[in-house]
Amino acid sequence: MSDLNSATTRARDLDRSQTCTLLDTAYSDGQLGVDEYEARTAAAMHAATIGDLSRLTADLQIPAHLLELSSAPEAPARRSGLPGRGLVVAVAVVVLLGGFGFGYLLFGRAADSDQSISASGSTPAQPVAAGEPVDTLTADGIREFLRRFEQEFRDTTADDVDLYRDDAVVDRVMPGQPHRSQRWMFTGGFKPWTEPRNRDRDQATVDLEQLDVDRIGQLIADAPRMVGLPSGRIDRVGIRASDTEPRVTVYVREGDAYKGYVQATLRGEIRDVKVA
Repeated sequence: MSDLNSATTRARDLDRSQTCTLLDTAYSDGQLGVDEYEARTAAAMHAATIGDLSRLTADLQIPAHLLELSSAPEAPARRSGLPGRGLVVAVAVVVLLGGFGFGYLLFGRAADSDQSISASGSTPAQPVAAGEPVDTLTADGIREFLRRFEQEFRDTTADDVDLYRDDAVVDRVMPGQPHRSQRWMFTGGFKPWTEPRNRDRDQATVDLEQLDVDRIGQLIADAPRMVGLPSGRIDRVGIRASDTEPRVTVYVREGDAYKGYVQATLRGEIRDVKVA
């Protein structure tokens, strides 16, 4: 068995989820601004090693109630070289159903093991099939993502969405609980990704049905040239609700760092361009 305390140990989805929980807490108590929070969360979602995750939380103050969980069996001892490792254990139990679907018992949420509970809180006649992975950085991929989103959640609203090459992350209000939200991971199908957290019940949401998919797809293709990095690559598109107007931000990378972005409305009307 590999040394779980090693910075080079490959990260699991559970490790990434734990780090996102810490970042959520740091953002909610004012340690991180919105831009830094979004950048760190995006990095955590696709971190390859434990060391990559640890660097994202090394400078954060960790609340005592999260530190107490470091003694759980799944969490290795904390070392000075890895200050962010093993602080939270998010418990997820997957219940297999008859070879064709699954239900979740997640973070204390009750579910009947004999049925699959949909994200809308009702019991569907048939579970939504996961399907093949979708490239959500193309117009066709975004269109398919939206189709599966509505099929899963029975609406098209979210607090925010991050689109990546082979997956996406959605944060949306919990059914019947406007003061709580939960982050979902999309890899062809949707599954809960992090622990439910508090939200402002009056927080604005974004209606993804308002996206002009073709114009956003073209914006993704044009963004590297627009920011002066024709050889740059797009690996994240953020869709954020706002009290004024929702925004779509296309981030351009060169090497390992974000170098510029193009920000637009849901209709693809450009509002801001950060040039490298």
